[in-house]
Amino acid sequence: MNELSRTKIVIDLMKKLKNFKGKNGSTIDLYSFCSFVTEFKKICNEYIRSGIPVKGTLEFEEIGKKIEYSLSNKPLLVIRS
Repeated sequence: MNELSRTKIVIDLMKKLKNFKGKNGSTIDLYSFCSFVTEFKKICNEYIRSGIPVKGTLEFEEIGKKIEYSLSNKPLLVIRS
């Protein structure tokens, strides 16, 4: 997978964070105010540059949950309890 493809994957995930659908159907911009985003951006930038698939978890401190992520051919970004 080339750098452009990896960049598209990351942009798609970031758009989903900006337009996260809440339980009641409302849209929440998680990208702008959540503590995990700064660290996730660093991880995404490294993935784009290196091309090495990466996965792990980050703390979503605002709601006491974990964010599970996988950056690869099949990207994943899930909030876990």
